Amino acid sequence: MRSWLLKLLALLMVFGLVAAACGNDDDDGVTTGPDAPAPADDGDDAPAPEPADDGDDAPAPEPADDDEEEEERTDISAPVEEDEDVEAAVPTEEELAGGCEATVSGTKINYANFSPNANMDPTASSGSLVGGTELVNVWDVLMTFDPDAGQYNGHVAESLTSNDDFTEWTLKIPSGITYGNGDAFVAQDVIDSMKRFLEGRGNGVTNTIAGSVQAINFETTEVLDDNTIIFRLNSPWSTFSLVLGDEAGMVVNPRVIAQLLEEEAANATEEVSAEKLVRDRMAVSPDLVNAASFGPYEVVEVEPNVRTLLRARDNYWGGPVCIEEIEFTFPGSSTANWEAFQAGDYNAAFLRDPRVFAAAREADAVLNTELQNVGGVFLINNGVRGAERIGQDLRIRQAIHHAVDRQLINERAFENTGIVTNALAHEGTLMWSQELQDCADQEPAYDPDAAAALVQEVKDETGWDGSLFFVYTDQDPAPAIGQAFEGMLEAVGFDVSAEYGGITTVLIPRVIIQADYEVSGWGHNMDGAVWVSSLNQNYRSDSRSNRTGFGHPDMDAALTGLYGAGTLEEQRAALANVQCVWKDHLPTMIWSVNEEGLALAPDVRGVQRSMTTLFLFGNAYIEG
Repeated sequence: MRSWLLKLLALLMVFGLVAAACGNDDDDGVTTGPDAPAPADDGDDAPAPEPADDGDDAPAPEPADDDEEEEERTDISAPVEEDEDVEAAVPTEEELAGGCEATVSGTKINYANFSPNANMDPTASSGSLVGGTELVNVWDVLMTFDPDAGQYNGHVAESLTSNDDFTEWTLKIPSGITYGNGDAFVAQDVIDSMKRFLEGRGNGVTNTIAGSVQAINFETTEVLDDNTIIFRLNSPWSTFSLVLGDEAGMVVNPRVIAQLLEEEAANATEEVSAEKLVRDRMAVSPDLVNAASFGPYEVVEVEPNVRTLLRARDNYWGGPVCIEEIEFTFPGSSTANWEAFQAGDYNAAFLRDPRVFAAAREADAVLNTELQNVGGVFLINNGVRGAERIGQDLRIRQAIHHAVDRQLINERAFENTGIVTNALAHEGTLMWSQELQDCADQEPAYDPDAAAALVQEVKDETGWDGSLFFVYTDQDPAPAIGQAFEGMLEAVGFDVSAEYGGITTVLIPRVIIQADYEVSGWGHNMDGAVWVSSLNQNYRSDSRSNRTGFGHPDMDAALTGLYGAGTLEEQRAALANVQCVWKDHLPTMIWSVNEEGLALAPDVRGVQRSMTTLFLFGNAYIEG
């Protein structure tokens, strides 16, 4: 049965690739919807670090098929133009059909991750870089995105279709799926689980997908039966599938959550809510996570910020899970990951360093990777949550742009193997256009004298002493990047103090939870699936996930223009418009495009990408 299903899936994938390849710029494209409400105070005193998305906001557009202008549309995206320098290992029909009849005892994936996970609750942990692969293999996900075919596909979902203007989406889920505690998975669970992202705001929820969930009008959304939901949105959104492919598509059994909330009600205080107490329990309680989930793996052991061990679920709805265990640990950097992978200590290693990718290609490693636009940025605090910050002054943002030589950072940190850029989309990626680049090239160019003059002008006018607090991870190559950045700022009159530390223990708490920084190293990772939502979440004035505090009516209008952009050319034009507003206001400084993804041992087959660079192992197997 398993083999037959996998062969059918393989044939469908091949058909999807052919269909996508036949698309053109006149097809309806992919856009995302608005974020809504203003940033909420995350409230809890001294909250335990709860990682949020490290910057996964990115894939490219995916037009839906409208050959006959039918009212109902299956969510199919536009073809993705491949970059010649970045190849991805796509599971072949033979690999997908390999499978197994039962879990193979003793088989294991030793997975070197980018950063250790801190919480197994989807509302408290997110991103492929910070726990995303651990989460998706435990909770499963409703939709997936295939960047090579350029389209969304149902995973747990049977189908997702939209009306003609993308304001109404109908989700169908199958019968017969049960959670670990035996409860049946029904359509209402999707709604209840999604609402947790919104209702938990102000209680330590740092997950950026909350902004996208806000696009749903829950008052008019209908659950027709146990298998059908009609989502009604507050505005058109042609890539609404994104929400169901991210953490909000990882359904948490609401009956388990209700019971936990009841248990924690007596322990809640004004400072620490019952919702947060529940998340804290989920972080360290495998039994709770396993009872509330139905993914291919269960949690065996979890040490937040250190290690996670998963074991194949013996009654997975998708059929036998071939590989018995996955253990996620963190060697310390992409370089350490690669070295340990070469030594045979790992058979899957997450990489995110151009020097390492150069070495991996030299060694003919099997790679499953993707270019991420806006992969390297220096966030500038424009006044998060109304705080007074020097970065609110446009002259300071201009000075930072004038002070920093992107190519020097590439030389110091990456030995000139990286890709530097000043644009929201890099040439060769799907959303790039000459119009976009023309606006990007009007940004302040490297000019230390101009930077020094602006810094002195602000000092003379305001009495500011030049101090600037910089926060970054201590994970290689960040220190080299940060030290080059600091030196260039110091050279033009800034007085930089810096803190380097763990992503989940220093960077995320400083930037997201406390908003205690002036400049920070970061990455938005705008790949083919999340580019519109990433921009909305981070730069719309009323976004709950705005990490910089930047807001301007012109930017809001430009971002609104992304929602209705239909064809690929319209999307490119809309993004170029955003870039033209960007060059006038410089909310942050873009400096690089990043490649990221997995190196896999040759005998590890059938690994599938879920969203951006989250990887599903439910259909994977070890050959031989």
